[in-house]
Amino acid sequence: MRPLSSSLILAAAVVALGLAAAGPASAKTVWLCSPSQKSDPCDYGLKTTVITAAGARSTEAAPKASKAKIDCFYVYPTVSDQSTPNATLAKDPEVKAIATYQASRFSQTCRMFAPMYRQVTLAGIFNPANVTTAVRDMAYSDVRAAFKDYLKNDNNGRGFVLIGHSQGSFVLRQLITDEIDGKPAVRKRLVSALLLGGNTTNKEFKKVHACTKAGQTGCIVAWSMFHDPPPANAAFARTTLAGQHVVCTSPGKLGSSSKLLPYQPSAAFPGTIGATLGIFAPGQPTDIKTSWFAQPGRFTAACATTPDGASYLKVDGAPLPTPVPDATWGLHLGDINLALGNLTTIVRKQVAAYGK
Repeated sequence: MRPLSSSLILAAAVVALGLAAAGPASAKTVWLCSPSQKSDPCDYGLKTTVITAAGARSTEAAPKASKAKIDCFYVYPTVSDQSTPNATLAKDPEVKAIATYQASRFSQTCRMFAPMYRQVTLAGIFNPANVTTAVRDMAYSDVRAAFKDYLKNDNNGRGFVLIGHSQGSFVLRQLITDEIDGKPAVRKRLVSALLLGGNTTNKEFKKVHACTKAGQTGCIVAWSMFHDPPPANAAFARTTLAGQHVVCTSPGKLGSSSKLLPYQPSAAFPGTIGATLGIFAPGQPTDIKTSWFAQPGRFTAACATTPDGASYLKVDGAPLPTPVPDATWGLHLGDINLALGNLTTIVRKQVAAYGK
């Protein structure tokens, strides 16, 4: 297994930022998660073992929404261990695992839709010279075609939440530009867009802007997690665009707590990302009998800025995760799961306010 390096981080940002507006689409959407499937990675048990800082344990149950009023459209981050620059549409273990880790708890509030897409793989990011415009376009075109498929055949005028992380967020940024921001009929159905670890800027869209208060809809929730101020060469939290900054929205201002509510499946994550997660958060409990475990009360988070223009979600507490592979990455691997309970709370309040 090749070790991750800071060049991987920078390549990831370059790959994602180079997305174009068109390219060869797949012939038919392959759904990783959808309501029409009897079982998929987003249809996962929600029973949780809650572990306090003192080590006391209790069990928490959370029901899946039986009649969800809105939908969630999720685009997963870079996880594919396939050897080519673009992944195929095969539902590999690491792809299914990331959907469970990041998206499945939103089933408490929404119907889940998650398309397979020919993403730029880890192998592609390790070798950025092989990532051509066609490679980048292929990844985006699959998601764009899937979103159009969803709108045509499944949406039926329902509100929807976009959820993405890392490469998934970069792809959704382009999708908002092409298919939502300038189209009022679609934009009015946008409950919110969760664009985590994706360097969304404050002037990127004409109509869709950052969320600023609890229950606000049609807006963006975004952050990149760091404990220490992002170094000058960090791949996240900064932009070179004049007069702009990367968006950060504090959970405590959006109807959740400033204390982070982390949730993680008890099942191990496979592949390269799984090995990296072991470095990121060592010493995780291995005797959990429920589908999930939660360790609340250990971290707090609020947006912060640096004199040189970085904008990030500053995470404090103990024991802090390890930046992987180094400080330039920050706590990127935890952008969703370290605050998954906060995100589901924020979305629940947005859904309650939607259409009122």
